[in-house]
Amino acid sequence: MTDTPPAPAPFAPTAASEQFMERAGLMFEMVGMPRAAGRVLGALLVAPAGGLTPAELAERLQASRAGISGAVKHLTLLGLAERAPNPGERADRFRVRPNAWATLTEQGNRKLQTLHDLAADGLQALPPGAEAAPLREMQRFYGHWLRLFPAVLEDWHRINQEDRMNPKEES
Repeated sequence: MTDTPPAPAPFAPTAASEQFMERAGLMFEMVGMPRAAGRVLGALLVAPAGGLTPAELAERLQASRAGISGAVKHLTLLGLAERAPNPGERADRFRVRPNAWATLTEQGNRKLQTLHDLAADGLQALPPGAEAAPLREMQRFYGHWLRLFPAVLEDWHRINQEDRMNPKEES
């Protein structure tokens, strides 16, 4: 007798979780992610532990398989989603990748560096008589964040590691 893996838990979203998935699409779109990828990420955030197949995502989000495929690829490249293999099942499953939020924040840190560098370039390119104050403020602002971010991320990784080593019961 062979052991077959347990069937994944059915994905039966509620009206509230469906609303959440749509809201996630809008919110992630506001921070520069394609809305479809945001909707898929929203669905993965409220998915069962085993993740969801592209077919399940397409059905739940009423989206095309091609759209889901592109969104999943985008999330995977960003480091926010990963394959969640289920032995004995042919279709890939996807879930939110552990440490996804630190990964996203680290990518944001690179954007801050780009904005800091843009301000520095602007100061170098400033024509005679132009006002330098906005560019100086921009450079100082992003420089401040760049000094703070590494310590915040380091603190987060420490806290997250401690939590994994000493899991607390959730209420």
